[in-house]
Amino acid sequence: MSTLPSSQLKTAVASGLEPYSEPWTRTQAAHLLRRTLFGPKKQEITEATSMGLSATLDQLLATPTLPSPPVNHTPDEDPNVPFGETWIERQHIAQVTAYRFAAVRGWYWQNLIHHDFSAMSRMTMFWINHFGMSDLGDPRADYQSIALFNADGMGNFKTMIEKITVLPGMLSFLNGESNTKWNPNENFARELLELFTIQKGDQVAFEDYTNYTEDDIRAAAKILTGWRIQGYWESGDIISSYFNPDLHTTGPKTMSYRFDNAVIGSDDPGYNTENEFRELINVIFGKAETARALCRELYRFFVYSDINAQVETDVIEPLAQVMIDNDFEMVPTLRALFGSQHFFDMAVRGPLIKSPYDYVVSMIRTMGGFTHLDLDISNNTASNPQLATVYYLGTGLHWKTESMNMDFLFPPTVAGWKAYYQTPGFYRNWIGSSTLKQRKSMVDELTSQGVWTRIESTDNYAPRPFDYFAFVATLDTPFDPNELVAECAEIFLPRELHMDQLTALKEELIPGLPDQEWTRQYADYLQSPFNPDVANPVQDRLKKFFRALFSMAEFHLM
Repeated sequence: MSTLPSSQLKTAVASGLEPYSEPWTRTQAAHLLRRTLFGPKKQEITEATSMGLSATLDQLLATPTLPSPPVNHTPDEDPNVPFGETWIERQHIAQVTAYRFAAVRGWYWQNLIHHDFSAMSRMTMFWINHFGMSDLGDPRADYQSIALFNADGMGNFKTMIEKITVLPGMLSFLNGESNTKWNPNENFARELLELFTIQKGDQVAFEDYTNYTEDDIRAAAKILTGWRIQGYWESGDIISSYFNPDLHTTGPKTMSYRFDNAVIGSDDPGYNTENEFRELINVIFGKAETARALCRELYRFFVYSDINAQVETDVIEPLAQVMIDNDFEMVPTLRALFGSQHFFDMAVRGPLIKSPYDYVVSMIRTMGGFTHLDLDISNNTASNPQLATVYYLGTGLHWKTESMNMDFLFPPTVAGWKAYYQTPGFYRNWIGSSTLKQRKSMVDELTSQGVWTRIESTDNYAPRPFDYFAFVATLDTPFDPNELVAECAEIFLPRELHMDQLTALKEELIPGLPDQEWTRQYADYLQSPFNPDVANPVQDRLKKFFRALFSMAEFHLM
């Protein structure tokens, strides 16, 4: 596997945030969708090519259609929630823990596979990584966090920070619920500054960093005292947070010179102490570095890991100014990034190593998912006779990627996954001897029989295969093996292949045979699609071809 060397990138990327002005073709459309969707479909690439860049961005960044919440998909495991109804506001008792966690995982994965033409799912993953909440203990809290990221992920960054600060899951995760005037807990205050907003920068003196001091952490911890959780674990039907003024540190708190010695709080008896955390956030967002810090994270997540001096000057700085000028709204910021000349520069097209989620979903979603088997989340109710299998399928895929070191409910640290922050490896952290083996096994399984999945509420398992013929039928010239191979490479791979690579792929489709042999066999299949003696040999050739395509080093890239 190869990517463009960092040293070459530093000289190759000369473009900045100016709007993209070169020809708009399928190549550019596919690149944009690979970075903003999880595995773009052929028809989505075609639609984006036809619409043009501006209209495509309009659709990607439009207010998303939110998925319905997870439901009880196992008739016998929850005595308090009827089959097919949601449990997100029903008491969490010990006996339902396992199936509800499975429901969240199955629900999330099914929404990844079948998500709309929207950047919502990609932005949700960005926020999951950004906040790094892990092992919340209550599946209702996990759902609340995902629902927040789905609904507000393309909204306002400042509003997101306000909401996450008092979100029950975050209050539990970083000990905000135990933060009192008698014993201020600095965990959330530290991460709020160090990771979630302005970030520290280099240390310049004892307890003094580029953007804040340890005194700011201590002051912020006092400002955040008094917030509590109710309904968590087994104590109620609805998880929520509330403010207890008796536990709050009253009086003024002074930030350091890094924040212009801002004073938050008051001795005035009429002062509303519940809003102090919002005043703190206002002060943090008054610094331009808060916008720059998030823009660097957006860049590493959506574009490339290497932020050199030129990228900082020509991309990060103007992008942060767009964010500030638009009062921290995400849509104008994302639009400026995704619509920039830099975003489509050849040097940053193809060097990202896919996360395990990208790797798996870019096969399944692009191939059409499992809608042909009625195994999708569109009917998330008791009227779906395969409701349990829908969730089992998603859960099974979760465990596949968990073995590749990615679980959206368990980011490894509060900083997220190493691929997005740890220098110098960054995306290379996704690949190791064991995870590469898991990826190969996943390709072999998917392209041979499909995903083995538990059936309804029984203990039987069966494979869920791709519909190869339905996918091939969407191609422009499926009768021509050369065109078929070239178009599949264009859909699935980030860069053009050498002619020798295309020839090797065609050899998997028609080994040692003339081109017209594929044309004849495919035509015979269309004449007799239900004759196994005709259809099976053609399907076997397609399986071998896609196994070879998905096994290429280039398929690991995006």
